[in-house]
Amino acid sequence: MEVVATVAATSFVEWLVPKLFDTLVEKHKLRNDLKMDINYIKNEFAMISSVIQDDDRSSGCRGRREDVNMVWINMVRELAHAIEDCIDRFMHRVTADPDTGRLCQAVHRAKTVRARSKFAEEIRQLRKTSEDIFKLRVTYSNTSSSSTSSPRRSLSSEQTDMPMPPTAIEDDDDGSHSAASTAVPVGMDGPRNEILDLIQQEQQLKVITIVGFHGMGKTLLANHVYKAIESQHEYEARAWVPPRKLGESWAPAQVLKDILSQLGHLPLPTSGGLAQLKASIKQCIGTKRFFIVIDDLRKPAYWRDMKVAFAGLSGRFLVTTTIQRVANICSSSVVHDHVYTMATLADQHSRLLFFKEAFQDDDPPPDAKELGSAVLKKCDGLPLALVTTARFLQSMGSPTPMKWAKLCADLGTHLERDELFARMRRVLVQSYISLDSEVDRIFLLYLSTYPSGRPIRRSTLIWKWLAEGFSPGNITGSSALDAAASCFEKLVDRSIIQPIIDAGGNSTEVKTCHTHGMMLEFVIRKSMSDNFLTLLCDQPSAPPLPSKIRRLSLHHARPREVNDLSLVRSLTVSGETHPSILDFSKYELMRVLDLGEYDHQLGDTDLKLVCSSLLLLRYLSLGAAVTALPKNIKKLKFLETLDVTRTKIEILPTQVMELPRLLRLFGKFKLKQDVGARRMSKLQAWLSANSKLETVAGFVVDSNKSQGFAQLMDHMKHLTKVKIWYESHADASSTSTLSKAIKGFIEEGTNFTTSHALSLILSGEGSQDLLNFTLENDKSYYLSSLKLQGDSIFSLPPFVTMLAGLNKLCLSFPHQLSSDIIAVLSRMCGLKQLKLTATQLDKHIIGQDAFKILQHLCITVEVMTELEIQDGALPCLKSLRLLCKDLDGFSGTSAIKYFKHLQEIALHREVGGDTKQKWKEAAREHPRRPKLLFV
Repeated sequence: MEVVATVAATSFVEWLVPKLFDTLVEKHKLRNDLKMDINYIKNEFAMISSVIQDDDRSSGCRGRREDVNMVWINMVRELAHAIEDCIDRFMHRVTADPDTGRLCQAVHRAKTVRARSKFAEEIRQLRKTSEDIFKLRVTYSNTSSSSTSSPRRSLSSEQTDMPMPPTAIEDDDDGSHSAASTAVPVGMDGPRNEILDLIQQEQQLKVITIVGFHGMGKTLLANHVYKAIESQHEYEARAWVPPRKLGESWAPAQVLKDILSQLGHLPLPTSGGLAQLKASIKQCIGTKRFFIVIDDLRKPAYWRDMKVAFAGLSGRFLVTTTIQRVANICSSSVVHDHVYTMATLADQHSRLLFFKEAFQDDDPPPDAKELGSAVLKKCDGLPLALVTTARFLQSMGSPTPMKWAKLCADLGTHLERDELFARMRRVLVQSYISLDSEVDRIFLLYLSTYPSGRPIRRSTLIWKWLAEGFSPGNITGSSALDAAASCFEKLVDRSIIQPIIDAGGNSTEVKTCHTHGMMLEFVIRKSMSDNFLTLLCDQPSAPPLPSKIRRLSLHHARPREVNDLSLVRSLTVSGETHPSILDFSKYELMRVLDLGEYDHQLGDTDLKLVCSSLLLLRYLSLGAAVTALPKNIKKLKFLETLDVTRTKIEILPTQVMELPRLLRLFGKFKLKQDVGARRMSKLQAWLSANSKLETVAGFVVDSNKSQGFAQLMDHMKHLTKVKIWYESHADASSTSTLSKAIKGFIEEGTNFTTSHALSLILSGEGSQDLLNFTLENDKSYYLSSLKLQGDSIFSLPPFVTMLAGLNKLCLSFPHQLSSDIIAVLSRMCGLKQLKLTATQLDKHIIGQDAFKILQHLCITVEVMTELEIQDGALPCLKSLRLLCKDLDGFSGTSAIKYFKHLQEIALHREVGGDTKQKWKEAAREHPRRPKLLFV
């Protein structure tokens, strides 16, 4: 646990505490003596952070950490939390309403003198605590260093173990390739054959990179490919570069010398540097073909020197890595190179491997399916997880459903402590500490708030994380959002979280994701051990609650009373809960309240209590049992995100629109009818001056004079994303008001640096007229995304072709899609993503130069009459999705050879067997070997 505890402590110490103080000083006038105490603590924490990191590096080299140091680190982390608590309480008690005048704020300041004095006293005490902690560290570190007792073994020491020959359970840190058996492991024959096919393609120099999460068997797969190549004698010059030769201490010259040594080129050159080594490589290989494996490449800094040394020679590089960015750099040639994304084992192969290891040569018992279902779910198709867990369960004696269920429920504990999980533990620790930023690690820990197996929406995760104040430094607004998005992308890049691509989506736009079961077990365990999270879930023996709860997450837990909730910053509830947890008067510092999956009764009294007590709330999501919002929601002055999507709320109180910090509003609602002209005028004026709303998704316009939101849209100056439902029976006034609002929103998007998105779901005869407007020709409009769904739209609205910045377009019509619409779209020069949904597609020919920069095309139809793609069309296409059960009218198998950048093909899962076979052959013959999916 030491490695993870250190980085978690460093995260809070290094940037969170200084950031809190900077925010405090910026927003509140403080006494000089208080500023001195704050500056002392900030400087002290900067020194503490440096000491922790220096100690972490040195202990990593020694493979040990002294117990006294770990105690000190825990004390530092608790002090950081105490400072956070202190500042939050102070800001909760003394922050004045920003809408009040100068006199009211002066009165408020006078009323809070006592609170300010108490805060100053608490800061002085925290300064003294900080001094005492540092003194303790100095005193007891000296005592410990002079002691003769040997420190206990830590996880960091596991990372310095010597590599062992790879077997079926090897993780990808091992370097040897000589011990692989001739039998191909379960589920590896398909991937091995695919890579061998890629290797055999006629090209002079090719780089194939296998990318995937630790423990997926990348090294093992490369090993069996290497053995197959070795047996063919086609590649005479072969070498394997293990991870230990790719460390920070190794330079390109040393790696090239190691390759020369394996190729038998002796003596090795001693002078001349890289130039001489490159000459020696060319001299050694000459006209022979080479095959070189670079295993577990993590830092591509010297890849260019490696590749240049083999320029002009004939052969193959096979690289394995956990990092997508590294894979893209290594396999950078679109035409010649290939990135092979390692997949987890299919359910059939997972079961076969698991039961083979769990029962060895014995036949599985009749109830094996019931026995292994929960375990298989947690292992999530990860080979290393399946084998280590199976061997652990096998070691526990004769299996019974109850015994295995209990062991599975406590898997996190066994993962932390049991020696049989040592290899799995090392892989997970390596993934965690490979994140070089403390902010990234905290982002990963935050995944522990989500239940196992639940898809995680990228946007929701980011907004909750930001609401807790985890953005680094003093950055706010879009910069903070960019920082959070960068954290998410890094976890995807490192293969730590896996994107979930829906049938109509594309592989580059990650909207939802999930974490490997074992990685989530690891993250939950670390979050709980560091008191980052308190988790209540349905398990046989619930652990005791910590004395201080800061984040509380309930994953379908048995109702359990919790008393002290005063320090809780976030509450996430899935399933039932105890009434004590819904007593919102107990919470003082709540920032995130996620009840989106809490479907039990939440009464008006409860919601009024939320609005009157949780004054620091920044994120609020409500579940299906909620039917209305109270008017006192106006008290939530800090609220940034309000999500009522899963509720039964239809009418939104106008007080919501006046929340001064509200950025995002989700649901399907309208304003009440009797707002009144005077109230509407005041609301418009307030929005023009104060509104920060960026997203409204979305509102309804129907026959009940519900044009309220449409009247307000023009006054939301920061609005960038809108979703609108328009119903057939809307009156002429509502239709006219909405049409003007839509046009005004599009015309606001004249800045190409700001992304605007519009989603329209239209029904009824007036739909076409609603969008029958044009834009000024002398301006450029940068609406980047348009989703248009309507049952009465038969031609493309005239404004669409005038959107120079439109790069994503989704059209959905419950009728035949005309050839004219496709012809118009094919000439739009900025379009990169196009999704077409209809009952039938007209006969059409996509000719040369059509869709010049389109990268993702998705067509979902019931009947495809005839669609032909000619050579020269869609030159940049990467993803082709044809979701139709009958593809006889599409000349796709012959057309895809024109797509030089093609990476992915997706077909309807119910296409015929002959069609599947034709597409498999076409994909196999394509130079890029695109991935073929059936969805």
